[in-house]
Amino acid sequence: MISRRKFFTKSSLGSLALIAGASSSNAKNKDSATDTKLQFSTSFPVVMAPRHDGCEIIWSVTKLSKGHIEYGTTKELGSKASNDGWGLRPAGDKVIKIRIDGLKPGTKYFYKAVTESFDTKNPNPKDSAVYSFRTLDPKSDNCSFSVWNDTHKHKDTLDKLSDITKPCDFLLWNGDICNDWHNEQDVINTLLKPADGLTMSINHPLFLVRGNHDIRGAYATKLQEYCAMPEGKPWYAFKQGPVAAICLDTGEDKSDDNPYLFGRVACEPMRQEQAEWLAKIIETPEFKDAPYRVVFCHIPLRWTNETAERSYDSYSGRSRDLWHDSFVKWGAQTIISGHMHQDALIQSNAEFPYAQLVGGGPKINSATLIEGKADKDKLHITCKNLEGKTLHELSLKPVQ
Repeated sequence: MISRRKFFTKSSLGSLALIAGASSSNAKNKDSATDTKLQFSTSFPVVMAPRHDGCEIIWSVTKLSKGHIEYGTTKELGSKASNDGWGLRPAGDKVIKIRIDGLKPGTKYFYKAVTESFDTKNPNPKDSAVYSFRTLDPKSDNCSFSVWNDTHKHKDTLDKLSDITKPCDFLLWNGDICNDWHNEQDVINTLLKPADGLTMSINHPLFLVRGNHDIRGAYATKLQEYCAMPEGKPWYAFKQGPVAAICLDTGEDKSDDNPYLFGRVACEPMRQEQAEWLAKIIETPEFKDAPYRVVFCHIPLRWTNETAERSYDSYSGRSRDLWHDSFVKWGAQTIISGHMHQDALIQSNAEFPYAQLVGGGPKINSATLIEGKADKDKLHITCKNLEGKTLHELSLKPVQ
């Protein structure tokens, strides 16, 4: 087990090695290898922000390029997404991001990303392999999900998580995917090319919840350019089968005026805006009547020792003060978090009628994989280490 503070004093050299290693590994992969004729290379396409009627697909490029997505319900594809909403083809010199709308709920779609040079005489289209994803289905009888947290660019942890994460309805990356953002390419590599082998969204479309380290560093504002959120902000809600999920951004683990943050953050107004949004979303029929009610956020809202003095928040009291009443009114059953690099399960009680499950990390011997499976009878959530040993279990009955 490694403490948060000791970890950050050791992570810089490891992070640099990871970036170099990831670049080397991706160079060996046929889908990301540079073609000297094309003069650009691409990453695997990542399916993010899945919805019942669509998703966004993002991939990185090394030169100004344009692209489109071909998709369909069979491997023959047949449809094309090629408009960025402004009457132009989707394009970029770092990433290409394409939103697909009008899909059917709970349906498997095949797709490939096509990238072209801006050389009008020789565009040299480059096709990815054909992959697939499934749209969310709010009316399904079942739901399955996986949760990663606090990976902090640890290559061995990411590789192992990629290996053991089973196909599921969605993968939620629950914050602190980085150590702080110090250059733009680091954002792209970490988000779109985090580990060896295939993109992590091959078997499970990806949701992202920001952690406190994901809003640190001079290039933190670039994250929103290279990822997708279902509602355009770093908090959102969705329903898959019987599970209603509310994803919230706990912001920093220090006050906005803390000298360590150099006046860069404005988390207090963001938390307040989320509180107002939360009070409304829990009143919508889709969420008000959901059998299971889960909240995802990076910093826990409860901790095992809330009186310990630390230079950082072990739990986000600032968030809890604003959101607790809505959780109680809604009937939230559990909060799933990370942040402390120490796994924990805190059961519900009279004061806090929602359990708090916390994943570990980031080193491979303390990292965890959280998995959830729901049907009409129960929602069963497990927290396991990367060798498969069960550390915590939570079994929830449908809300009456």
